[in-house]
Amino acid sequence: MPVVELSNDVMNFFDYIEGDTLNRKIFNLVDANLLGRLHECEEEIYKFEAKHRMSFSEFKEAWNKGRIPDKYSHQVERDYMVWEGLEVEKKKWLSLMKKFGE
Repeated sequence: MPVVELSNDVMNFFDYIEGDTLNRKIFNLVDANLLGRLHECEEEIYKFEAKHRMSFSEFKEAWNKGRIPDKYSHQVERDYMVWEGLEVEKKKWLSLMKKFGE
């Protein structure tokens, strides 16, 4: 098992973290971090869903069928690429959370 050395300054903060053991406190910190990253990602996805009034899968389908106005404009292409990346990132955070919770 790996050994981690922490300064007393850092250790003092663990008093404020939920958990009855140091291992549980670290688990809770990692879990909260993963959840926070997922929420940040979902907030960015929501902005695109609100802007385009559809989910990414609907946007992608409309894109492929030529139903997105100005689809080759810089802004629309950028939205597509960023939104697609956020969807991939969301799946990554969900997968990590699932593995971490097992």
